[in-house]
Amino acid sequence: MSDQSRDDRSLSRDMGPLGAMSTVVAGTLGAGLFVTLGTASATTGPSVILVVVLSGLLAMSIAINYSWMATIFPAAAGSYAYVSRTFGSRLPGFLVTWSKWLGYMAADAVLAIGFGSYLQVFYPSVDPALAGFGLLTVLFLVNLVGTKGYSLSQNAIFGVLMMSILVLVIPGSANVDMANYQPFFTGGLDGFVAAAVPLFYAYIGIAVAGQMGAEVKNPSRNLPLAMAGGTLVLILLYVWTAAVIYGVVGDYTTLANSARPLATAAEAFLGDAGTAVVAFGGLLATASSVHAVMAAGIKMPYSWSWDEVFPEQFSAVSDRFGTPHWSLVTLYVVAASLTFWSAGLNQALAIATFSYLIAYASVAIAAGYLYTTNPEKAATAGFDPGAWLYLPVVVGGLGSLGLLTQAANWSALVSLDFAALSTLAIYLPWLAVGIVIFSIYWYRGQQKGTDVEAILDTLPGVASDEYDPSVGMDENVGGASDD
Repeated sequence: MSDQSRDDRSLSRDMGPLGAMSTVVAGTLGAGLFVTLGTASATTGPSVILVVVLSGLLAMSIAINYSWMATIFPAAAGSYAYVSRTFGSRLPGFLVTWSKWLGYMAADAVLAIGFGSYLQVFYPSVDPALAGFGLLTVLFLVNLVGTKGYSLSQNAIFGVLMMSILVLVIPGSANVDMANYQPFFTGGLDGFVAAAVPLFYAYIGIAVAGQMGAEVKNPSRNLPLAMAGGTLVLILLYVWTAAVIYGVVGDYTTLANSARPLATAAEAFLGDAGTAVVAFGGLLATASSVHAVMAAGIKMPYSWSWDEVFPEQFSAVSDRFGTPHWSLVTLYVVAASLTFWSAGLNQALAIATFSYLIAYASVAIAAGYLYTTNPEKAATAGFDPGAWLYLPVVVGGLGSLGLLTQAANWSALVSLDFAALSTLAIYLPWLAVGIVIFSIYWYRGQQKGTDVEAILDTLPGVASDEYDPSVGMDENVGGASDD
């Protein structure tokens, strides 16, 4: 693929700081705030509040790693670009993100069904799968018309969503009964640790803005603002909300067993109108998460195609809207189909969490490696934390690996207990399929004499006149506008 061909397939920087921030915050809240805060307490009780804090520290470390790398490589598909460009090879980036693509499609289906479940609060006869399919179809059309349409709709959802949360937490803070926090630890250390993996899923979208790095204006400023700033907003919201819902509900098992814990908590002290507002917030939260996952998920096959390790059609952009339409259509068709085939969806969603953790650990390693071995490239970053960068690198890397071990159940693999493998039972075959696809396109490239170094001197989604690999981004490109 020539430079001119890539330029024709580049993406437009139409997303401002608010759009990037709402992608992180509103796009993460769906399953996190409105579901996981309740279900995760099953093993540890009200001490889930402390798990939220500790998970937040890990999330912030990961957000700093991504923010730093994003200012050096402000490309589509985030972790794929960071890892492949740091190590000068397409394979590690592909392996890191291949399984995440499956997870994105499954996550969109699960969240769409969740939207249908919240809709049943207002319309009990609604089929959640059919409602989820309708949501996916509407958001598919919104994403098809480009980043501007996505940003405007996501910003609107974000504003209303924040108001619905404040309706719960502000009056709820005045209704907290400290006695409801006792006993604080109900499952000991084992129960506390067991809550860490599902609770971390509440932060799973902290780096989603990095997937859209080629579409964010002034990326050296706006990407760190979105990822690190958005993560801080999420931590504050989660801690405040968790403290309120466990402080107003006398029996934590009521929340642990609820599919709509925030609405359940609202019933304890708000009238029907207040509860309806919170339930409406859940509706918006799941919708915004579907929206963000769809917009971000299409960037991985787009970037593989840009790097010539995936079918060329996936990096083609529509003449009218400038969006990678084939990548979008594929995600929509698979996710929409999964809404009507729920068997195995929870396992596929576990793949999303599992693959995110692999990406988080890999980006931490890449950030530490780049900072240590390539000071010239590191100097092009939008901000310079100095040696302090090693702190989020170590915390983010080791924390992700620790949760990865907890989620993988490696002992089942060692003992050949395939019935207990769950996540690995899907992950390993899917990874094998990805390796085969990569190998086919790598071999084709070898036969054609593809200049891999020239490919790695570009950034997926970024026009050639915008990025100089020896220097970095031209700060004046993409608009220094605050819009």
